[in-house]
Amino acid sequence: MAEYLYLWLVLLGFLVGLGLLAIRKNRLDKQLAQEKSSLYKDYQTRNSELNVREKILDKRTADVARLEKVLTEKSKSFPWLAGAIADLVLLNNNQVADYLAFKPRPAKSSAQAVREVGKEKRILAAQLKHLQYVINQYEGLFPFLTEFREGEIEEALLEIKDTFGEQAPQEADPVSVFLTAGEYSSLSTTERNQRALERYMQGRKSPYQLGRDYERFVGYLYECEGYTVTYFGIENGKEDLGRDLICRKDGNTLIVQCKYWSKHKLIHEKHINQLFGTTVKFYLDSAQKKLAEQQLHLFPQLLSASNILGVFCTSTDLSDTARKFAQALGVQVREQVKLGAFPMIKCHISPATGERIYHLPFDQMYDRTKLDKAGEFYALTVADAEAKGFRRAWRWRG
Repeated sequence: MAEYLYLWLVLLGFLVGLGLLAIRKNRLDKQLAQEKSSLYKDYQTRNSELNVREKILDKRTADVARLEKVLTEKSKSFPWLAGAIADLVLLNNNQVADYLAFKPRPAKSSAQAVREVGKEKRILAAQLKHLQYVINQYEGLFPFLTEFREGEIEEALLEIKDTFGEQAPQEADPVSVFLTAGEYSSLSTTERNQRALERYMQGRKSPYQLGRDYERFVGYLYECEGYTVTYFGIENGKEDLGRDLICRKDGNTLIVQCKYWSKHKLIHEKHINQLFGTTVKFYLDSAQKKLAEQQLHLFPQLLSASNILGVFCTSTDLSDTARKFAQALGVQVREQVKLGAFPMIKCHISPATGERIYHLPFDQMYDRTKLDKAGEFYALTVADAEAKGFRRAWRWRG
């Protein structure tokens, strides 16, 4: 009897186990069905998004094809219009906004903001292109007008780009622009300052940045000759009136204009005239007495008598006419002065506290800092400056 009871218990346990397995299988089947349903809905959503994007791309392709057809037809009669239509295609590019709107986790508000900014950019870009087309048209009719451009417009645009381009925030160390976040946090102060300086010197620069370094280089050469140099052009930007450097020594004043241009360009007489004019303006501003009108033609002699001299320093050459103007106006010319390497760290001693402070070329007070006291010097490396007891300037910006 006991054996039968034992068999019944075993059989009952087996049946209970089968029941539990059936219940678990049921649950797993339901979960699997739910996951399949969810995946199918996700697939339908993504497929729908892809269909929308395909329609947008198809429309864009059709628009481009249509514009290309117009471009082909119109460019034969109006070459400038070909550029206008091609630019219009570029201006209608909303790829960033489309990506934000259709990425796996859409950013609808950001996409709309990008489109709004894009509208303003298209208006400004269209206006800029219109002006460029007008200039191109006039230069096509009157080729001699190209002689008056000489890169000044391009340099002005690059200066604006440099001013509003990649910069450290006002409260941040400008060294961080030249280093990765990892480098900035892991390197010592000496190492990161030196590495930033090296990357600044070796990095690719715009014409505006090269021009600024050229003014610093020429100023350094005059400082080596014992002049006290004011970097008037860098400090005042487009309001410098053509006075890049004002160099003073032993009662003599040099008004220096610097032009760092490519070797194939020539300096024309208008630049000599501008320098002479700003030298005269400097004389009038500093003159102690008012000049009689009949003396105005004596300006070259008056400037010489007042120990004021205009100096035109350039990396290239002057035209023959520009040389004659310089000779007639008493302007000193220095041609083929190439931008060379020079120690760029300014080691300055504070007259108020006696602190020894060094300035890197991207620090705020660099160009206003004058090295005119015993113990002050230009250092080649950060280590050289720190070895003589100088610390980095704390005032970076603002």
